[in-house]
Amino acid sequence: MIGRQPHGYTREPTRRIVAASMIRCSVASARENSPPPWLDGTSAAADIQVYLVTFGDGSDVASYFGHNSVVVEDTRLGAKRLYNYGMFDFGPDMLPKFLMGRLWFWVGEASAPQTFAFYRSFDRTVEVQTLYLPPEKRLELARIFANDVLPENRDYRYDHYYDNCSTRIRDAIDSVVGGQFKLANATPARLTLRGHTRRLTRKNPPLELLLIYWMNDEIDKDTTQWEEMFLPLRLKEHLEGVRIVNSEGDPGPLLGEAVQLVEAVGRDPVPPAAPDLRFPLLLLGLVLGAFFAGLGWVAGDGKRWGRWALALSGATWSASVGFFGTALFLSWFFTDHIFWTLNENVFQANPVSLVLAALLAVMLVREVLNGNEGPGGGRAGIWAGIHVDVVAKVVGGLAIAGLFVQVFPGFDQVNGEVMAVLLPAHVGLAWGVLRAWPPSMV
Repeated sequence: MIGRQPHGYTREPTRRIVAASMIRCSVASARENSPPPWLDGTSAAADIQVYLVTFGDGSDVASYFGHNSVVVEDTRLGAKRLYNYGMFDFGPDMLPKFLMGRLWFWVGEASAPQTFAFYRSFDRTVEVQTLYLPPEKRLELARIFANDVLPENRDYRYDHYYDNCSTRIRDAIDSVVGGQFKLANATPARLTLRGHTRRLTRKNPPLELLLIYWMNDEIDKDTTQWEEMFLPLRLKEHLEGVRIVNSEGDPGPLLGEAVQLVEAVGRDPVPPAAPDLRFPLLLLGLVLGAFFAGLGWVAGDGKRWGRWALALSGATWSASVGFFGTALFLSWFFTDHIFWTLNENVFQANPVSLVLAALLAVMLVREVLNGNEGPGGGRAGIWAGIHVDVVAKVVGGLAIAGLFVQVFPGFDQVNGEVMAVLLPAHVGLAWGVLRAWPPSMV
């Protein structure tokens, strides 16, 4: 026993769980499948201890944001359960459900030592901390977790930011302290949801860039410390910093000192913020735009290879952008993700680029067949020659419009990185197409 905190907040032995986690043991299946004593009324409130478990980030995408769970223990009866709100199915329909915003998670319970051993095998940090609550509040919290794991209650529709493993634990704790935890964390957070997302995906640059592109302005809104507790580590930190008033009106700490069960080896620390990528991406966009414009200049001087190169590279670029733009546009209608719909990046990447890619492909075939000497190329070649400059101007014009709409209310998406690379590339390609295939050549 470590002793008692003043004002009815009990410091029970967090280190007991440390010793237990070092022992390879299993709980009899009949015992695991039976209701825990804190649910059926067997446990006394004074014997209940509740621990917050925080797992560090891992190497796979699903573990970049960390994880957490809770352990409930009856010290008199020797019963212990770990409650995990992050259970989901890796089946073949997982990705489609996730993309449509219809992925279901459930609450599971397991042996604490076996769970800790599992995370150790993946080299993920494990920390345990005691929740300092009055006995009756600990029992109330234990019953919430035990009820949530029942078959009729365990399933919930997952939302990465608003309803996940961490927010469920956060809300349960807040409910037993009468909303004091939420009230204490109503102050503005340092980062937006996008800021947190970027810094935690920094280890995977392609994923970071994809999320910069794919996420709309819902994650750019000002957030509170309460909202940023969708991250397990933020929940841990804010619990450590808050003091809760007990029934006697006296304040006390809510979370005890962290005891590290597993220390990850060789992992880089998560950066406090993601770097600003607008300047390097702008350089890339300018290089691409200059490349397309340069080929158009060469083609305009009568160099056939310039038209070939511009048609090939322009078609490849436009097909790539158009693919992602079409997927983004369709997500407005076929997903329930509020973070994907009405994405302003559709000005920069949209289905029109696919049309431009098809026209440039026809122009490439036309160049190969007759070098664009005279109308030639059949009906498709003639039609493409008439419209390719118009469609290129539409693509470039939409990209420019995406920049200027930022001055209007409601257009506040943080998408400077996307515009930095796509806008100059689109404008350069449009200029190159106009130079290579002016209407007089059709």
